[in-house]
Amino acid sequence: MTTADNDFLLHFLNENTSWNLIRDIRQHELKNTDWWALKDLTMSQAKKDYRTFLRNMPESYDTPQEALTAWIEYEKPE
Repeated sequence: MTTADNDFLLHFLNENTSWNLIRDIRQHELKNTDWWALKDLTMSQAKKDYRTFLRNMPESYDTPQEALTAWIEYEKPE
């Protein structure tokens, strides 16, 4: 993730972070990366893995804080 992305996500990392908030931010990020899957582009495995990570966050982590921390630590592909 870029520094700006991390700063944005860190802003929400606190005891009040909810799954609804995580899902809203995640949906926005998935929409922002939809262009990676355009018909005339070949999506790299790293980009596929990132989008899979985003979709699987609620099932992969026990708390929204754990999910957000993992997202901050995830290296977003360029």
